[in-house]
Amino acid sequence: MNCGSGLTTPPLRGISPEQYHSFRSLQEVFLQDNPIPNFDLGLALDNYVYGHPYPIETESVIQLLASVPSSILAAMALDFSFTPIVKLPMEKRIKRLQEWKHSSLGLKRGVYVILRQISFFLLSSDKEYQKFVGYIQ
Repeated sequence: MNCGSGLTTPPLRGISPEQYHSFRSLQEVFLQDNPIPNFDLGLALDNYVYGHPYPIETESVIQLLASVPSSILAAMALDFSFTPIVKLPMEKRIKRLQEWKHSSLGLKRGVYVILRQISFFLLSSDKEYQKFVGYIQ
């Protein structure tokens, strides 16, 4: 697994452990100031993918995007690096994603925006977050 050894993974129903850890690494960057203390972006992705009735066209796209942070191939294609995002320390992970955000290459900017929007969508779908912002009681 490209995410590193010794990482604990909860039981998953819709995504792979690698995809789970990829989104956990994104949570550390995109959702640093998240007001919901027990929110787990990897589990939110798993619930989202598992909770949809089949067939769903977006499921395969989401699973493909979920593998980008741990993909050595994506690191080589987008950053000319053999180190995927999930294996970088937090500071370097933030720096690389910021480079994607401000890149002149539309593909990098697009992947950054999509991954960030999926992260915020999954957070906003969480019941605890909806209670926090006052949508539900």
